[in-house]
Order: sequence, then C-alpha cells, then structure tokens
Amino acid sequence: MTDLQPLSWMILVFVGLFLIVLAYVLFSASAKHASGKKIRQTGEKGAPGVCPVCGTVLARGEQVKSAVYPGEDDRLCYIYGCPHCYPSCENEVHRQCPVCHKTVPNEAHLIARYFDRRKGKKRVHILGCSNCRFMS
Repeated sequence: MTDLQPLSWMILVFVGLFLIVLAYVLFSASAKHASGKKIRQTGEKGAPGVCPVCGTVLARGEQVKSAVYPGEDDRLCYIYGCPHCYPSCENEVHRQCPVCHKTVPNEAHLIARYFDRRKGKKRVHILGCSNCRFMS
C-alpha cells in the first residue's frame, strides 16, 4: 500500500464533511416548507392531543388555553385555542367552530361543558363558538 500524502488526507476529510452536510440538508429539508418553516401537522378535531379550534396536533408541552368555571358536576368551560391559533394565528392556521363550521375570530372562543365521568375521567363536550351559541 502507498502512504497518503497530507494533501490527500485533507481532500478526504473535506469530502467526508461535505457528504455529512449534504445528508443533513437533505434529511432536514423533508420536514420543512420551501420557506424554511416546519410543516404543521393537522389531525381530527376531538382526538386527544389535537386543538379543537384549529386542528393542529400539539407537540409535547403545548397546551390548549381554556378557562373552567366553578360548579358541581357539570361546569362551563371556555376554550380559547392552542399556541398556534391563540392569541394570534400563525400563517395558514384557520380557527373553525366544530359545530357551525364557520371561522372563529381571534377574540371569540368555544363554549363547552366540562364534567367528570366515573373513574375520574374528565370529558369536554363542545356546544359551539361564542357566535353561534348565543345566536340560537
């Protein structure tokens, strides 16, 4: 075998670094838009871990902003939205009422019943948005 010259070692190192950077760019670009923003995942509203207002799948640590008012078994709950749609909407995020299917303005919220079932399970039943609930 022949010994490699120092220039050959440098060329091999730079080619290796170039291939690592190229692989990183290709694999990280598949999860992003052309603009560089991450792709927003959507799910079925009502499924666990999905915002009921905009349908965004919530990442670990993200929570839906809501207010539960005192009561006995059946309590009133206002649902404002997740970090993607409340207090302001991100691009391409649409706030929609799951009852009337109309657009929910940023200052509006969903009205729901919050109650405890047997075995300590908590349930939320959405009645509508603040626009359609008070119109009927």
